[in-house]
Amino acid sequence: MGVSPLPVSLYTNFLYLCANQVVTLLLVSGLKKTDTCMTLRFFQILLICSALLAGCDSETEMSSAEQERKVIADVFGSNLNLDQLPNYANQPVPAYIARNNTGANVIVNEKAVIGRVLFYDKNLSTNNSVSCASCHRQANAFGDVSVVSTGVNGTTGRHSMRLINVRFAGEPRFFWDERAPTLEAQTTQPIQDHGEMGFSGQNGAPTINDLLVKL
Repeated sequence: MGVSPLPVSLYTNFLYLCANQVVTLLLVSGLKKTDTCMTLRFFQILLICSALLAGCDSETEMSSAEQERKVIADVFGSNLNLDQLPNYANQPVPAYIARNNTGANVIVNEKAVIGRVLFYDKNLSTNNSVSCASCHRQANAFGDVSVVSTGVNGTTGRHSMRLINVRFAGEPRFFWDERAPTLEAQTTQPIQDHGEMGFSGQNGAPTINDLLVKL
C-alpha cells in the first residue's frame, strides 16, 4: 500500500473525515477499544502515537517503541515520519468560514495520520479491493470521474461525492439522500454498505464486527 505524501493544505478541508474512520471504528460502532483489532501496521501506529503523547518511562518501553518504529518504517518508508507529523491540528481557517463540522472531536495530528492511512486501506472492504480512496480520488478533488463507482458487489447507486470542504460544508447532512446527520454517522456507512465495501450483514455478508476480527 502506498500513501502519497501530500501538501498539508490539501488536507485542511477533508482530513477530519479520514480521522473519523478511526474514531468511529473504535467508538461510534459501540465497540470497546479493547475489542478493536487493527492490522499490524495500523496497530503499531496507534501504539507509537500513544507513546509520543504519554512518554516512555522505562528502557523496555523505549525498546518496544523502537521496534514499532522499525515496523512502520519498513511499511511506509519516507511517506510517514512520526517525528515530523503534518500540522493538521492547528491549520489557519479563513475568516469567512462560518461552519466547522468537527463538533466535539478535537483534531489531533496523530489521530489524523491514522485516519489518512485507513483512507487508503483496501482491507476495509470484504474482498480487499476497495478503499475510500478508490472512489474518492485525490486527483479528482477526492471524487470519481465515473458516473457511478464500482464497489465489491457491483456499482453504486449514485456518483461518489467529492470530499473537498466537508469539514467546513454548510450542508448539515451527508450523502446524496442526506441520510447521515453528522460526519461521525457518515464515516462507516460506506464500509457497511453491501454494494460499496460489503460489511453489511445482508444475505450472509460479514458485518463490521467481522471486519474488526479480520483486521
